Formats: sequence, structure tokens, C-alpha cells
Amino acid sequence: MLSEGYSSLDTEMAVIVREPFAATWLQHEDRTPLVRLAANTNYWDKDRGPHLSEVVFRNDLEYEDALELVCSTEGEVDIVTMVPPEAAKKVENSEHAKLVAHDGIYSVAGIINRDTEGLPPLSDKRARKAMNLAIDRGRIVREAMFGHASPLAGLTPDSALPEENPLSPYAHDPDEAARLWNEAGGENTRPIRIAAFEENGRVARAVARDLEASLGVDTEVVVHPADAELRVRRRLAEKKLPHEWDVFIFGHGAQSADGVALELHRAFVGKTGELRAGAVLPEFEALMGELFSKTDPTEQAEVSARIDRFVHDEALALFLAAPQSLYAVNDHVDFTPYRVTFELADTRMGEEHWSLR
Repeated sequence: MLSEGYSSLDTEMAVIVREPFAATWLQHEDRTPLVRLAANTNYWDKDRGPHLSEVVFRNDLEYEDALELVCSTEGEVDIVTMVPPEAAKKVENSEHAKLVAHDGIYSVAGIINRDTEGLPPLSDKRARKAMNLAIDRGRIVREAMFGHASPLAGLTPDSALPEENPLSPYAHDPDEAARLWNEAGGENTRPIRIAAFEENGRVARAVARDLEASLGVDTEVVVHPADAELRVRRRLAEKKLPHEWDVFIFGHGAQSADGVALELHRAFVGKTGELRAGAVLPEFEALMGELFSKTDPTEQAEVSARIDRFVHDEALALFLAAPQSLYAVNDHVDFTPYRVTFELADTRMGEEHWSLR
């Protein structure tokens, strides 16, 4: 139960299409320095909890300070969320914290601008396949994501599939990539423009390196600062102006473990997709319409797999990697991560935790 402070999201709407009406919400966070939650001791399911008497969210700390406190002190910070992969070693080598890694439902992929000009047309499947064949996903996972990710085959991470993914990631095949690129339109008249937000800047530069090496092209990389994110997201969603990039390296996740295609694939490819950059595809819309009509989980999974295969076979995105969710957690806290949300319902403290000594 909220006992002190508040945590609020102010939202503004960006209209994607008007018929049928579809919009996305652009969010601004408004939080007090401390948000304190007290346990609801009258909760009906005693087996579920509460296991913690109080939870305090500290919004008064810069990220670097919070990470330092959980790693080198006790009594200040017990959990730091959204640890970037480059900081994982710091946590693993720390005196007071451990690294908790979890496979969530989150994909990092390249939005391909199928309306772009000045390149072999990216509306041509051969050009999009060439770009996918140009990428060394294993090296991106190792070097740009520090091993805390897995290569993507389609848009759906393996962790969200009910059974082993029948798709395989595009192979790293520079020769075939160059052949298809030239077959699709020949030489570029300008560099390939790659954009990203700060969190994926390292991945964007790795993608640029692979495209240059495999396709023999020049590239330009633009990394947007955090204070430009809402503006860039609005322009992407509303699609009123031509995009100033050819590939946008973008991280996107699902808010539910069920019906992942309804979020990931719709967002990247669908008519109502806030990330779509190109013409609406009738065959994709027909598959999504079929998925909308399903209520049986088995049938939903079957149609979702067909959607993932269609998006893969048509190379409708630059498939990169599914990063893990990383947490820095006090050694004496038993933290159970959830796949799509941050929850503390199953978190407990050990007898050696500083608050119990």
C-alpha cells in the first residue's frame, strides 16, 4: 500500500492511423524522491505474502550512484534494475551484490525504412535479406552486448516461444549478402544511415561495421540523446514526415507473456504499428486478423509462429538479439524476476540481511 510519495506517468498521444483509429502513448515520468510501500497485512492469500514489511523506491539517485551503493555498501540500496550489460562485470566482482540475469520478452532489431531513397530499394526483399546476411549476430552478442543476449531468428525471443523455435537466425554470409545487395539495385548513391537511442548505440555501431565489411558500403550512425527520445518516437509513430534514417536500431518488448505477436510484430510491421516504416502489407494484416479471432492458446501460438516465419522470410526487420534483463541484487536478498514486469511479490530477505541483524 502506498504510504509516502507518488509515482506517476504523464502521457500524450501520438496518432498512428485514423481509420481505424490507433494511437500510441508517449510517457513522461513524474516521481517523488522517495516512494514508500507498506505491506498489506490483510491480503487474502497468505501463501503469496506479504514477505516484505516495506519497500522503498529511491528516485533521488543517479544510476551510477545507485549501482555503486548496491555493489560496495549495505543499508542503502538492495536492488538496481536495468543494469546495462557493460556494467555486469562490476556487479559480478562486487563485495555485496550478485548479478541476476533473466530472459525477458524483449527484442533489439532494426526497423527497416522500406520507403527510403538513394539505396538499392529496401522495399525489395533481396536488399533486406542482404542486410540480415551481412550481420554477425554472434559477435554483436559477445562484443556489443557483453554476452548477455541471444541471437534473434525472427522478432520473437526464444524465451517467449512455447517450444523450440523452428526458425534459425540468418547466417553471417558476406558473399551472399553482397550478391543479393547488388542484385537488388547495385551501388549506393549515399551512405546507409543508421539511427539508435543511447542504450543501443554500441549495437548500432557494430551493425554499421558489419554492413560496411559485407556490402562494401559507407554508413553514418546517429545516436539520439535521451532528451530527444519523445520527439523521435512521436515522428516515428505519426509518419507525417520522411524518415531521416534507413535502419533504426530499436529495443521493444511485450507487456504480456501471452500473444507476443500482438505487440512485437504489430509494432514493427502492422498497419497500426508505431514502429512501421513502409507500406502496409495485406498478407501480414490477414495473419494478424486471424490471430485476433483466436481465443484458444494453442491456436494463438500456431498463428503467432506463422506470423514470425512470415516476418523472418520477408526480412521485414533487421533481426539482431534478445537481451537479458539484468539486476544488481544484495547478496542476502532472494529476488525472483518476472518476464515482463518488475515485481517484488516473491522477493524475500535472508537472515543475514542488514535489516534483520
